[in-house]
Amino acid sequence: MPEVDFFHFFRKGVGWIATVYATVVMLQSLYGWWVYLAAGDRYTSLMRRYLLVQAVRLRFWRFAGDLAVCVLLCVAFLIIWRAHYTIYGIETALADGPRTTQTK
Repeated sequence: MPEVDFFHFFRKGVGWIATVYATVVMLQSLYGWWVYLAAGDRYTSLMRRYLLVQAVRLRFWRFAGDLAVCVLLCVAFLIIWRAHYTIYGIETALADGPRTTQTK
């Protein structure tokens, strides 16, 4: 009989649901901004111009610290992700039992 780890199943399910939800909300928000900025009136034109000027004036070094934090958080995530698979490998190896070879 196969062993089922319900926590693993729950964690994967919540991860998928949260990922799909965040993606849908982000795409809806981007579409809303796209529709808003595509309007042809005077005030929307000013807003587009303002956003373009702010994007051009953006300085990379002001946000280098925030970027470093984001990169370090991604590295920590990858280390934890790798550790989970290592633990699953250890669990599988222990479940199989000791493998001893007897040579005489």
